[in-house]
Amino acid sequence: MKIWLKKDMKKQYVESAALTIVYLICSGITVFYFNTSGTLLEFITYPARAFIEPIVNKEFSFRTINLMLFTVYFLWSCNCVYLNLIKSTLKELKSNVIKKL
Repeated sequence: MKIWLKKDMKKQYVESAALTIVYLICSGITVFYFNTSGTLLEFITYPARAFIEPIVNKEFSFRTINLMLFTVYFLWSCNCVYLNLIKSTLKELKSNVIKKL
């Protein structure tokens, strides 16, 4: 039981890390290449902006690196929680495709 739980948790951590990277890339493209503005879009892409802006402006200090690491950890932990909630909800629907996850 413990081995299965460890494998499942490792898989979830890797999935949430991949989702975090995809979010940072897509939000970075949206913010810096399309210069979109809007309250909801700015709210959704704020963590990516906080992570990518010091890299683009080449402003590296203890404060900015700390903020970047916090942003990545925050996104990763939120993705872990949301993936767990989504998977448990979908498994309750008893779909055969979802059971394989």
